[in-house]
Amino acid sequence: MGNSGTDRQRRSYEFFCEMERQKKQFSLYEVAEATGWSPQTVRTYAAKKWDKFLKKNAGVYCVEGVTRYSEAQYCRMMSQADRLSTEPYKPDLPLEVERLVVKAREAALLALDIYNRPATIFRTEGFLVMMVIAWTALLHAIFERDHKRYLYYNRDGSPVMTEDGDQKAWELRKCISEFFGAETTAVRKNLEFCLGLRNKVEHRYVPAIDPHVVGECQALLTNFDDLLVREFGDYWALRECLSVPLQTTTLRTASQADTMRKFQGKQYDELKDYIDSFRFGLPREIVEDQRFRFRVYLVPVVGNHESSSDLAIEFLKEDEARAVNKQIVAIREKKCQVANQGKFKPSSVADRVSKAIGRPFSVHNHTQAWKMYRVRQSGEDPRGCRVEYCQFDDAHRDYVYTQKWVDFLIEKLANEEEYRRVTSYKWWKEQQ
Repeated sequence: MGNSGTDRQRRSYEFFCEMERQKKQFSLYEVAEATGWSPQTVRTYAAKKWDKFLKKNAGVYCVEGVTRYSEAQYCRMMSQADRLSTEPYKPDLPLEVERLVVKAREAALLALDIYNRPATIFRTEGFLVMMVIAWTALLHAIFERDHKRYLYYNRDGSPVMTEDGDQKAWELRKCISEFFGAETTAVRKNLEFCLGLRNKVEHRYVPAIDPHVVGECQALLTNFDDLLVREFGDYWALRECLSVPLQTTTLRTASQADTMRKFQGKQYDELKDYIDSFRFGLPREIVEDQRFRFRVYLVPVVGNHESSSDLAIEFLKEDEARAVNKQIVAIREKKCQVANQGKFKPSSVADRVSKAIGRPFSVHNHTQAWKMYRVRQSGEDPRGCRVEYCQFDDAHRDYVYTQKWVDFLIEKLANEEEYRRVTSYKWWKEQQ
C-alpha cells in the first residue's frame, strides 16, 4: 500500500464515503488507522479541511456530504494550494489554459449582457464583437492545452510581432480552419456566418437587422457553451447563468420596421443581402440544423393548478416529447414525405401577405409582384426561375412559391410607397 500524500488522500476519501453510506460513527483514531496519517495530522485536517462534512457529537464523528465530491474534487480540496483547495469543483488546468478559458467565458457573459439589456440599440453588433473574442479565446485555450502552436512565425522560426510589440496569435478565421479542418458542420457554418456578419456590422449602424439574425446569435452562444463544457467540464458552463429575457411584445409593427429600415437605408440592404446569400448557399440540412440557427416557439400556457406553473418556460431537445401532469409541454414533429411541402400557390401567398401587411393583396397583385421583381419567366418555362422564391411543378405544370418569397413580399410591401409601386405595376407597357 502506497504511503504518498495522494494515496492517503484517496484512502481517506474511500473511508469517509463508506462511513457516510453506512451512516456510521467513528473516531479520529480510526481515520488515522485507515489512512496512515499520524493522529496529529488527522486532527489538523479535521479542523482545516474536513469541517465542510465532518460532524462531531459527544467525541465521535459522522460524515454528511462527502459523496457530493468526486475523488478528484476531494483531492483538490485537500491540496495545500489555495487555488485548488478553495474551489474543489474547479478543474485543475495549466495556468495559461485557465486564463484563456476565463477570458472566453467572461467575454461570452458580457456579450449576453449586452444583448439582453432592454435599452440597448447596438445589440447584435456588440454581441457579435464580444462573441468573436470569446470564441477566439476558447479555441486558443484548446490549442494551448493540446500543445498546438497558435502563434504566427516567420520563416526563420521567430515569432511575428504586432505593431504594439506583442506576439501575433491566430485570428478567429484561422482558428476555425485549424480546429474544424476539412469538416463542414452546422456549428462551423454558424461561426463563419457570425464572423462575416461581425466584420460587416463593425462599421455600420443597423439595429433593424436584429430580428433577422436572433436565431444565429442564440445558436452561436449555445454552441460556445456546448464546446466549453465538452472540452473543459461542467464547472465552466454558462447555462447556470442564463435566463429567458422577459418580453413585452412579439414583433415590431410593420410601420416601426419600415421606419428603421428607411433610416438605415443602404446599410440595411447590404447586410440583408449578405444574410440571404449566406443562407441560400448552404445545404438544406445545415440551414435546418438548430446548431446553425436556433428556432423555438414560445407558447403562452395557463397553469390550472399550482404545480403546473413551476416552470414558465422549458427548452427541450428536438427529439424529446413528454407530458407533465397530463399537459403536453413538447411535441416532436413527425415528418412524412409530401410533395411541395412548405410551398404555396399564388392564392395562398396573396392571402398570407394581405393579412401580414393589413392591406388588400390579390392574386393579380401577386402576378404584378413576381413580374416586377423578375422572380420567374412567363409561361411554363422553369428557366430563369429564382429557386429560392419559386419552383416549377412539372406534374401539375404550374409554379409554387416558397416561404422566403412570402417573407420577401411582406417585408417589401410593409413600405407604403413600395406597395403602391407593385400594385400599380403594368408589365405589358414594358413589352411595347
